[in-house]
Amino acid sequence: MRETHHPGADEAGPPITTQPEAPTPPRPPRFESFDGLRAIAALMVVVFHAAVISGFTAHHAGGIGAYTARLSAGIGVFFLISGFLLYRPFVVARLSSASSPTSGSFWIRRILRIVPAYWVVLFISTQVLHNSGTSWTGGWAAVLTHYLFLQIYFPTQIFSGLIVSWTLCVEMSFYLFLPLYAWAVGALARKSARPPVVVEAVGAGVLIALSLTWQLLADTRHLGIAPQYQGLATIWLPAYLELFGFGMLLAITSAWFHHTDSEPLFFSHRLFPWASWTLAAITYFVMCHLGFSPKISLPPLTTALAELEGLEGAFALFLLLPAIFGPSRQGLVRRFLQCWPMAALGVISYGLYLWHVAWCEEILHWSNFRLFGHRFPLYLVLVVGLTIIAATVSYFIVEKPALRLKRHFDWFQRGRRPAKATS
Repeated sequence: MRETHHPGADEAGPPITTQPEAPTPPRPPRFESFDGLRAIAALMVVVFHAAVISGFTAHHAGGIGAYTARLSAGIGVFFLISGFLLYRPFVVARLSSASSPTSGSFWIRRILRIVPAYWVVLFISTQVLHNSGTSWTGGWAAVLTHYLFLQIYFPTQIFSGLIVSWTLCVEMSFYLFLPLYAWAVGALARKSARPPVVVEAVGAGVLIALSLTWQLLADTRHLGIAPQYQGLATIWLPAYLELFGFGMLLAITSAWFHHTDSEPLFFSHRLFPWASWTLAAITYFVMCHLGFSPKISLPPLTTALAELEGLEGAFALFLLLPAIFGPSRQGLVRRFLQCWPMAALGVISYGLYLWHVAWCEEILHWSNFRLFGHRFPLYLVLVVGLTIIAATVSYFIVEKPALRLKRHFDWFQRGRRPAKATS
């Protein structure tokens, strides 16, 4: 430590010491393309359900139906986005020896983001519109099951309520799991002689391996699951930790590159976004021509729809890469993701996800099923248009007011003890 002796120091007191200035942490990046990614994922799911509900996918099973059937991969895109964006703050805190996000604040923020809009749409779909398949039996116990995101654990409830809500149950399970997992990895990192980034990467790899094992065994008796729950086990969180784990690996890689200012130069090449999206297109093409069946169950309750999850993860991974790495505004791909229409759709993407099935069914009923199958383009335009209107209204009336409450919960300043410094 350096000492500086000033004139008159003997009279004025002890020498004045100057502390070394703490390094200024690098400014966190803004992932400006993620609203566009959310828009793509939401539109994929909208078209997927519109094609299934109208009969278009089954009617064109030998042709374009094979492609609409795999648009369910948009769900995987959502899962990777969640794994990346939600886990990255934990990794950044660990690498910079800062305070980790607090679990309570994290959970409250996630509840405010997911619950209010879901409850509104669930009530309107089941009690006002009475959409087919949304009614439930079992009294108040069944009602609470759906409002508390528990229906994927009960065979008698899985086919009622909103058909898209099984993914929200998985998401809510992940929200509960993530801070606990981050705490456990942090404890291991503090005790380990290895750099924290290595511990993080190994942890995410273990999650992916465990998920793959679960997928292989969940629909059998090897896990000791009762027969009536074996199908349900394929849509519990362990089955989808593979997809969340891919997102978490991206978060670890991104945080490390940013922390060390060592991002590889090829991410900055102008052809990188095109190469990544070309690989995404090739992966989707392969996915559409492997194991296709026109008989699609909603929600998926067997490993038949989970067998291509690895390809879905690769598709989502290639789709996300240009939004994470490289100059944030370079190239047509990134500018497309950030253009006003895509960004606007991304902002209301949660509403698109919640409302579209109700409109799929309502339009068919209004038209007496004259839009069934062969008039799919007109049907799809009506579904997308009315869903956008409903999602926009829902965002400004329900979602945005709920999101404003998040600022009352200070995520970072009331964190836990600093993590071990990066070596």
